[in-house]
Amino acid sequence: MGSIFDLHVHTNEGSMDSALAPEEFIEEAHRLGINGAVLAEHDGWQGNRFLDYNNNREDDGIILIHALEVYTTMGHVIVFGLDGYKPGMKDPVTLRKYVDEVGGFMIIAHPFRYFFPPHGKFTRNVLFEDPNALPVEPEEAAKMHPIFQIVDEVEAVNGANDTEENAFAKGVANALGKPGTGGSDCHSKHGIARGCTVFDGDIRHEIDLLEALRAGSYNPAYLIRGELNILS
Repeated sequence: MGSIFDLHVHTNEGSMDSALAPEEFIEEAHRLGINGAVLAEHDGWQGNRFLDYNNNREDDGIILIHALEVYTTMGHVIVFGLDGYKPGMKDPVTLRKYVDEVGGFMIIAHPFRYFFPPHGKFTRNVLFEDPNALPVEPEEAAKMHPIFQIVDEVEAVNGANDTEENAFAKGVANALGKPGTGGSDCHSKHGIARGCTVFDGDIRHEIDLLEALRAGSYNPAYLIRGELNILS
């Protein structure tokens, strides 16, 4: 086996709603036996703090990679390659242009959260807001919503989603010819790596990660009570 990464982690350095310190994540990553994480922060680390932190910490064997979780008009998108927010980024098409300029990568996060009933006023899916006009099959959803043609990947396993929501997301990824990624979406020590991504090769830094993502050489997985369940 290559590398196990949690591709969706929030820390208190870049996400105001997180109680997780980077040091706590590193400690828990060692306990769980995973290799690293993408810190997909809501706000990003201010200035060069991430680079300073990453360059100055001891070589503990855990790889940390910077990303943003951007709130767009078509859902939440995990973005690699951007240090902070730019004008118009809430428009996914504009965001795509920014990401292409820096050779980045885009993953639609938890695309089917609240997709299944019961639906309430505030518990409706972001992509398909009308509960009376939902796609029935993943193949239909992949064609119906334009976001799936804009992003590079689909988060198929999100640790904060239920298994039905994740299964539908995995079906959409398959329909698009993509493996799908996995991340925990953790905001504390609870649930770290519950959703994760298993890469075929060794991931040593961001360049390795982006190359592996573009090559599709990985699979989403669940890591629950020490048991790794890889989805194909």
